[in-house]
Amino acid sequence: MRFVLLCDASQPERVAPICRKTGLGVEIQAFSNPEYPNLNPDGLALHHKHYDAISPKALHGPFGDLSFGSCDALIQKVTRDRFEFAYGKAVELGAQHVVLHHGYVPHTNTYGGWLRRSVKFWEDFLATKSPDVTFYLENLLEVDAELIGDVLQAVNHPNLKACLDLGHAFCHGKTSLKKWIEVLGDGIGYVHFHDNLGDQDAHLSLGEGRLPLDEICYLLEQVTPEAIWALEVGPENLEDSLFWLETHGYSPSSGG
Repeated sequence: MRFVLLCDASQPERVAPICRKTGLGVEIQAFSNPEYPNLNPDGLALHHKHYDAISPKALHGPFGDLSFGSCDALIQKVTRDRFEFAYGKAVELGAQHVVLHHGYVPHTNTYGGWLRRSVKFWEDFLATKSPDVTFYLENLLEVDAELIGDVLQAVNHPNLKACLDLGHAFCHGKTSLKKWIEVLGDGIGYVHFHDNLGDQDAHLSLGEGRLPLDEICYLLEQVTPEAIWALEVGPENLEDSLFWLETHGYSPSSGG
């Protein structure tokens, strides 16, 4: 069954009605900014108001300047604090899926040391978390899938999987999208869908760019059929992108 969520671009008042109209779930993105609760004291209540009746729910956590495998213990501590923040908000909002980034910058840490520290970080972090919440590591500027694949393989925990962002992989990667899927395999538990022309991370509606979407959708269904698909195209493009999925034979399900 194909579960599809709608990414809300921190605009619950615009996306919640589309969720209700289509019966689909949501990826809540406001809390990717850790200052959001300070800037918007009523923000949590606002999200409850719009999303309590919507299921399933995911939450995108903070990612700026974070690195869980850093050689600097203070950076690791800040990363842990931000990830705990994301987990806490996910629990408060009833989200069972949390999208995070790894933050590795090549050549700032030795790869072996970074990987070793990453494993320790995730073993400690996951030991205190509900088995009902799954975490997904999203690619951003990586040129290939090996980095996330190595972390998943080394940690080897059912509640840590990959979020394959197709648009990021297409415009920043140096290998084909097919190769990304082959490397990560059924470790892919979550997929961000958006389109671009290969030159920048434009978050276009599906079919407006150059991603080989038909090929990718088919391959994802063969390799990791239980993965969640999330449309990250902006509220104004959600219904057009849903129409693309439906007319290409990929009718969505809420999974709720």
